[in-house]
Amino acid sequence: MLQKILIATGDSPESAEVFKSGLTLAQKYGAQISILHVLSLFQNGLEAVSNPFMGGTYPMMNALVIQQYQKELQDREQQGMERLESYAREATARNIQAEVFQNIGDPGRTICETAQNYAADVIVMGRNQRSMLSEIFLGSTSNYVLHHAPCSVLVIQ
Repeated sequence: MLQKILIATGDSPESAEVFKSGLTLAQKYGAQISILHVLSLFQNGLEAVSNPFMGGTYPMMNALVIQQYQKELQDREQQGMERLESYAREATARNIQAEVFQNIGDPGRTICETAQNYAADVIVMGRNQRSMLSEIFLGSTSNYVLHHAPCSVLVIQ
């Protein structure tokens, strides 16, 4: 039935619950898992580069913002990989075959592309609790995945 499960995790504390739900599902069906973390370029700062109020119109400030953003991105990459490796160790301890991926890009599209390439039977992911206004302007990753995924999607509240 379920042989390959893609677990999409994020930076939020709720991601641990999403992982545990995916792990439980994999254990129940004897499935292998792939754990994905997507780093968004527009999370926490890159949008400031083009914002005239944040230095986007001044080359010196722009360079400083980019330099700071690169450092923050490296830190997020390292933290993400540490979390993914911790999840993989936990899966291995339960005799579940696990592999990890960390990609940079649009979260919704990257999750769907990874599910397609991995030939996932189901995607397990969380849902951010954004305000209606935020969803209108920023979109919803879970909504995008629900409408574009090549397989079933289990959204953990």
